[in-house]
Amino acid sequence: MERLLIACDFDGTITRRDTLHVIVETFGGPGVWGAIEPDLQSGRLTLEQAMERQFAEVRATPEQVLEAVLREAPVRAGFHELLAWVAERGHRLVVLSSGFRTVIDAILAEAGIEGLTIHSHEARFSAHGCELVWADRGERCERCGRPCKRHDLARYRRGERLVYVGDGISDRCAAKAADLVFARDGLAEHLRAEGVPFVPFEDFFEVRAVLEPRAVRAA
Repeated sequence: MERLLIACDFDGTITRRDTLHVIVETFGGPGVWGAIEPDLQSGRLTLEQAMERQFAEVRATPEQVLEAVLREAPVRAGFHELLAWVAERGHRLVVLSSGFRTVIDAILAEAGIEGLTIHSHEARFSAHGCELVWADRGERCERCGRPCKRHDLARYRRGERLVYVGDGISDRCAAKAADLVFARDGLAEHLRAEGVPFVPFEDFFEVRAVLEPRAVRAA
């Protein structure tokens, strides 16, 4: 019965759809995501290399991008309620994303959510192209061989029991550092194949239902 740090992915986890997929599918080259996905899944491409290729063909203004993601990628059910529970009990929640801060801020603002601790990349969109701006994720991780979210976990953790919530490739290494993992989609498939225990989820009501009996109000 300890204080919790809940580290939560954004795209496809907090949101019902991955905003990176929405942007590339709407404004990028036809089929570019599907063409690159096998090399990304197999590790022949890093996430950063795949994103550079995928977003190289994106042509859209910031206004067009935000309109698309706000329409296609709303916040997943139960997230407001989880945040209220975290605040009431005195635990902490941080967002660790491989997406873009401008997009994250817009979706959270649309949902009436503010004040979250967020670590993410950024992108500069225009009708002439897209520039990706990479956040600092430290040196290459000794576990996965690339800068990853474990660097962020070390930055934010203060001795709490670590809960990780995610869905994709960028969550794999960080999830394996957690005391308890909630996983869906590709992350769930990966952890199942690796024999790593996790709790499946489809909304944050389910996450809270599992956490609530395990945690008490933090001092």
